[in-house]
Amino acid sequence: MRARTAAALITLAAAFSTPVAAEITVSFVGPQTYTDAGGYGPDAERNLRILDRHITTQGARCIAKNALLRIDILDVDLAGQNEWWHAGAYDLRVMRDITWPRLDLAYRWQDMSGNVLAEGREKVSDMNYLWHSAYVRNDSDGLPYEKLMLRDWFERRFCRAAAPG
Repeated sequence: MRARTAAALITLAAAFSTPVAAEITVSFVGPQTYTDAGGYGPDAERNLRILDRHITTQGARCIAKNALLRIDILDVDLAGQNEWWHAGAYDLRVMRDITWPRLDLAYRWQDMSGNVLAEGREKVSDMNYLWHSAYVRNDSDGLPYEKLMLRDWFERRFCRAAAPG
């Protein structure tokens, strides 16, 4: 009995001493008013799920354990433009140099004590997104240009800031 109690106490102590994973929260504020989150209904919902998953992954990569990051997505304008008027090409998204991806977002990064490490509102965009085509062409999950844009933004905003030295 004592051995079980001691083992349980050791396990409990280890659980409290193990760093907790970073907490990443993504909120989509007023998605029905977004400039372009994709087609209506299921397409837009799928795109927002992809963005949520990617932002969470990037946050986990860059934000230290025991830290909190909240990102509110205020507007989405996906790369390209839906050109439904092309004959026989329903739901055709055409990429042009003037239809780069854009996200309007607000963020708050803090440690577990509540100290704010960084916060702000930014319009994240990639005007040169077509130059990256060869690097993202094989992304089967969707939104390759937006994901590359967000990866680069996380690298600049959070990964480098969190790196020691």
